[in-house]
Amino acid sequence: MLITSNISILILPVVGFLAAVVFADASVSPQSDEKKGGWRLSESPSEYLREHAPNPVEWWGWGEEAFERARELDRPVFLSIGYSSCHWCHVMRRESFSDEIIAAFLNQNYICIKVDREDHPHVDDAYMDAVRAMTGRGGWPLSVFLTADKKPFYGGTYFPPRSRGGRSGFMELIRGISQTWETDRLKLLTQSEGILEFLLKRTTRRFEGARPETWLQSALDRSTQTFDATEGGFGSAPKFPAPRLLEYLIAAAQLDDQPRAREMAIFTLRKMRDGGIYDQIGGGFHRYSVDRLWAVPHFEKMLYSQGLLGETYLEAFRMTGEEDLAVTARDILDAMLTSFITEDGTFAASWDADSGGDEGSFYVWNPKEVNELVGEEEGKILCEYFGVTERGNFEGGESVASRKASIPELVKRHSQPKQRIELIISEGRAKMLTERETRIAPKRDDKIVLGWNALAVSALARGAVILGEDRYRAAAVRAMAVLSSRLVTPEGFVRRISEGHAEHPARLTDAALFLKASLDVYEATLDSTFFELATTTLAAIHRDFGPIGESGGFFSAPKGADVLLGRRQDYLDSAIPSGNATIARCLFRMYGLSGEGSQLELAEKITAAGVLSAGNYPTGSPEFLLAVLAQRSPFPELAVAGDPRDPRTIALLRVAQKGSQPFAVWALRPSGEAGKVAAGRIPLLEGREAEGNRPTAWLCVNQVCEAPTSDPAALKKSFESAWRSGSGVEPVGPPPVPEGGEEQ
Repeated sequence: MLITSNISILILPVVGFLAAVVFADASVSPQSDEKKGGWRLSESPSEYLREHAPNPVEWWGWGEEAFERARELDRPVFLSIGYSSCHWCHVMRRESFSDEIIAAFLNQNYICIKVDREDHPHVDDAYMDAVRAMTGRGGWPLSVFLTADKKPFYGGTYFPPRSRGGRSGFMELIRGISQTWETDRLKLLTQSEGILEFLLKRTTRRFEGARPETWLQSALDRSTQTFDATEGGFGSAPKFPAPRLLEYLIAAAQLDDQPRAREMAIFTLRKMRDGGIYDQIGGGFHRYSVDRLWAVPHFEKMLYSQGLLGETYLEAFRMTGEEDLAVTARDILDAMLTSFITEDGTFAASWDADSGGDEGSFYVWNPKEVNELVGEEEGKILCEYFGVTERGNFEGGESVASRKASIPELVKRHSQPKQRIELIISEGRAKMLTERETRIAPKRDDKIVLGWNALAVSALARGAVILGEDRYRAAAVRAMAVLSSRLVTPEGFVRRISEGHAEHPARLTDAALFLKASLDVYEATLDSTFFELATTTLAAIHRDFGPIGESGGFFSAPKGADVLLGRRQDYLDSAIPSGNATIARCLFRMYGLSGEGSQLELAEKITAAGVLSAGNYPTGSPEFLLAVLAQRSPFPELAVAGDPRDPRTIALLRVAQKGSQPFAVWALRPSGEAGKVAAGRIPLLEGREAEGNRPTAWLCVNQVCEAPTSDPAALKKSFESAWRSGSGVEPVGPPPVPEGGEEQ
């Protein structure tokens, strides 16, 4: 707390100084060099950087050359970080970076660096932490002012070009900082040192009193306290999906008879699916909702959102049996296969929020448009179902489609048979989708990001197992082949492919999610090659992101990476699950198949470090919540020997694959030479042979196995009893009722 207060003391004089100085815009002539503006970015593989090449701002890419130039000229550095599908990044590009007066001042007083956060996640992580420490909030575009030795002293997110509505303008800001740099530089340097001191202490802090059982309980209690019982989700606007937290709530409910936890999760999943945050016409999720109703989204679509939420809906269906969740899961996976897939079978990074310069225009509707497509009678039903009204809920009276009326409600309201209403909605949606394709579409960023593609592969692999869809299995295997050949190399993990170029070191989360994808594809294909891939991937993670050391976690950046404050260990989730938590969960799974004590020991060490690091904020690391729950719960291991094409073998495997247990692993030993190879790679299969002509199964828990069986019914009974002993977490009660019925 003392460090936080010190930072505030350091920041306030600078902010006050900036607010007190009023500058008139003075025209400054840009330099007359032949190469002007952002020419250095024009050949970049990054589409986001190329978009800024026409700017009059003299942009540099991230690298020592830019910082050396800042030292030569004795200038501060202005660092702007964003990504291609970011709406407010586009706004600041149009408003400020295309402004000749602003650009001329930047060019004469700063060295300006433009960074694609998807290319340099280590840079983005470090400076995002710094801005959050300074302001209490973060986002993109990220605007940071640095010294030539890369130390931040001031920052924020989006700034309007000039002051308006009580908000500081970018022109006034850069003038004020420039004047302070010339007249009172020590103030900025002192502030920079304070920020770095705070970040260093925060990175190494540990909550020594945190214990796993109380940590799990605290997560359930906090989720209950912040749950929005009317609209689902947690807290108020803006609302972000919390896929791993929802998975944790359902898993905890399965293990410990937590009906309230299950209700919160399923209610939220359905509210999100019915809202405008879900693309009701084309499928897939937008990144977040700007309101608490899930009605109006921030329209960009991210691949990682589809992968995470696709898997969450699948797991929720598997554990609860709620069929409508499976329908949504299938829609998400299909949306990935239609709108995100690229020519080689990998998946594009994102879809822009803007269409032709207007946010959301691709996705919104009005009654006139709908009626022209299907006629007034059917249009009325369609508009009622999708909530398309004359008043609208978006700019210009337009409506973001959401599910506002149920099929039974429309049957009663319009005195039409259920089949007729369903046909109107199905055909109407198809016509709306066809019409939408004629509009100016958002731009797709075809960058192939390792970790995000791994999330997509995992979702497809889980879909193949849970939904029994071979096409999802084929898509997962095809994408995995490209990732493993181009982005996972003998020299290390590579972050992304853009314009054919595989570049930039990946971070721990990328490698961890690839490890998870390897295990998921093994379980979907039962091809032991993928378990061997997981084993070699784990070794590469040790090589690149180790050593573990006393703190108990891998480093977020690989050896040799250029990062502020050096390499550090992160345990909290961001939009992407924590790399350390993901690895811990994978290690528990790998131990179930290998029996290697070192894997269990490392999983427990990383999990303990995650609990100590997250401390009193367990809902900030739901991936670790799942890891702790797996550690404290029965973890069934199923070995099956038999022909994978034999229906009897399939029936034995399905006991684990389609069971409602939160955690389990399974492996198959086929007959003949293939079986010997599989047993050589997966120790759980050693000595397992089909008895006679009958496929045979062995159920184990913590490496202790029951007698073999060939009876699926008997196996299912044993399997159910093996995992239902719970984790020891107390049930949670109903959420508190806000006074006066208002949201707290």
